[in-house]
Amino acid sequence: MDRVTEELQRAILNGDIAPGSTISIVELCKEFDVSHIPVREALRRLESEGVVSLRPGRSAVVASLSADDLSNIYSLRKLIEADLVVKATPRLDAATLERADAAMKEYATIEREASRLAAAHHAFHAAFLDDVLGTADRRVLELLWTSSDRYLHLLLSDLDKGPEKTQARIDEHQELLELARAGRTEELRDAWVAHLDSSEQALLQALAARDK
Repeated sequence: MDRVTEELQRAILNGDIAPGSTISIVELCKEFDVSHIPVREALRRLESEGVVSLRPGRSAVVASLSADDLSNIYSLRKLIEADLVVKATPRLDAATLERADAAMKEYATIEREASRLAAAHHAFHAAFLDDVLGTADRRVLELLWTSSDRYLHLLLSDLDKGPEKTQARIDEHQELLELARAGRTEELRDAWVAHLDSSEQALLQALAARDK
């Protein structure tokens, strides 16, 4: 990812460029001191991730947050990841489970840092799924994970901050790890989907609170 794409993505994820706002290509060229070509290429990449929509002419619009979009993202994640985790479970070895355990322990130490939470969360999920991801699977999942991350970044301050909620999320990951160690494929699949559903509901509640 080049500098323009990376900095634009970071600004959008952090909310520095707000959902629904218009981005001027001319202004971006001035800001980054580049021609319109790298700016348009960066915006095209972000458009492929569903982050912005290019307009005819010299602007783009940052995608708004919506409950329907969030639910669609998680519906696809549940469908795809449930199938993948069934395929992955028989292949899980001690080294893979150790990677997942290390990611979970790191996740448990992070409080309100969205980028670190997302990275640790991805590492945990990827440890389970990496060995069964084909090129297309990986491309689709990375797109869905990036889309999920945007909601996490922008709604983190609205998520329930109670320690019991934080512990509940840690407990969900611990359950997944224990089921994987036991090789209980169907129970792991069901718990994985329940975990994604829990994340979806928490973000939907945060989005509703933000919109009040």
